[in-house]
Amino acid sequence: MKKIVIVGAGTAGLAAAAMMKSYWGSKVDITLIYDKSRGNISVGESTTPIFRLLLSHLGVSTKQLIKDIGGKATIKLGINFKNWIPNTEYFHGFAEVNAEIGTNTSAIYSIPAGEFGGGMNYSKAVTTIPNKPFEEYGYAMHIDTKVFCEYITDRLKDRIKFVDGVVNNVIVENNKIKHIECTTGIYEADLFVDASGFNAVLFKHLNPTWHDTSDILPIDRAIPQQVPYNFEETPAFTTCEATKHGWIWQIPIGDRFGTGYLYSSKFTKDEEAQEQYDKWLREKFNVELETDRIIRYKPGYYEDYWIGNCLAIGLSSGFIEPLEATGIQIIIQQIQEFMIINSTLKDLEYNRKIANKGNRTLYTDIIDFVALHYCTNRTDSAFWNYMTYNKTDWVRDFEEKCREEFLDTRTCYKEKTFWGLDSFIQVCYGLNMFDRESIKNFLLSKIDGKDIFNQAQADHEFLENEKKNIKQISHKKVLDLILNK
Repeated sequence: MKKIVIVGAGTAGLAAAAMMKSYWGSKVDITLIYDKSRGNISVGESTTPIFRLLLSHLGVSTKQLIKDIGGKATIKLGINFKNWIPNTEYFHGFAEVNAEIGTNTSAIYSIPAGEFGGGMNYSKAVTTIPNKPFEEYGYAMHIDTKVFCEYITDRLKDRIKFVDGVVNNVIVENNKIKHIECTTGIYEADLFVDASGFNAVLFKHLNPTWHDTSDILPIDRAIPQQVPYNFEETPAFTTCEATKHGWIWQIPIGDRFGTGYLYSSKFTKDEEAQEQYDKWLREKFNVELETDRIIRYKPGYYEDYWIGNCLAIGLSSGFIEPLEATGIQIIIQQIQEFMIINSTLKDLEYNRKIANKGNRTLYTDIIDFVALHYCTNRTDSAFWNYMTYNKTDWVRDFEEKCREEFLDTRTCYKEKTFWGLDSFIQVCYGLNMFDRESIKNFLLSKIDGKDIFNQAQADHEFLENEKKNIKQISHKKVLDLILNK
């Protein structure tokens, strides 16, 4: 048996315990050490479709999860972006109608023709979901992470050992952890997993190299607040609403909205952010800001997330920002890739280098895509002025590509994330990055341009017909049926 010690019982630590025990079973003995007196951050409540991989490791279906946690979860079909370009909104939905055409090649016809109908399935912010089993379509979830963590703990209580303790000392030899000293004793392990959050209580002792990304994505503050809400109909989407200083998330879960105000300390004082958030809460929900809690973090990531016999996951390895809900996605991808690459648990240096290279690619892919959302060319505040005049080379080049030609699967390839051509087109279209005449000229430059045009037109008609034929049902009605309300 290989011994694995995990430090931290937030989403990252519990996900690691669940996935590793599912993957290796009786081959591993897992101990999870956590400080019971401290709660986790509990604001990462919006997910991407990869969340369902975690559920599979837990042996839980979406329907069962919703029922088991008393409705503290909802279906997410995408994100509605409001006011990123003032007084406009657009929807980034998850691709679904892809059985025959593979990706959204229809856009090269539909955009210049003025017939673009959004993404390959979920093109609008709605309160309905497809009227078919969850397993038959693409979606993510909104989840109450506090309740979800309690749920995972309960499912794991007889399979792993939980220890209520605090790490006091980390003993390192030859850049590996020999053992850790806790209030409950000394622990040795073949593998240590640091899921302790921003403090990285284990990983920081291994001299990791930090990559600061605050020059690219400077948002480094979040003020969260839950707002009780009686849903007549439950939104099947997250809302990200741009503000003068950053943006606000709005996530429907159970009988409340999870909300949060995001901003950069480089441009906005905490007091000003609190005032603006309070004003928004009053106007939107007729409630006032009731918390003085501010989550502070440094945007960036460690060059390596696996050093010696220690694996850093989630916030212990880095954090960019909450846009596009990549927090839980990163956790799941980090664990899954580690298990696949290091399936024998032999701790080979070759495997370590491959895994670390992949993790760097994961972060850079996410940074590129998230940074793209800020390509609004707004200059109405210090924050937006900075974002407009400090674009990365990738964003600047990509903006020129959109303006002068068009996109295809090669130009939008991201190795480590699920975002494909359809996602890029939805975001770029929402940000007015395309020029119709340039797309037409781009087609004319192709030897087989006429064939591409004809196929794109046919694909467009196919997609729109498929979307119309997907029968919809009230999201709230489905949730109530599951809960027997």
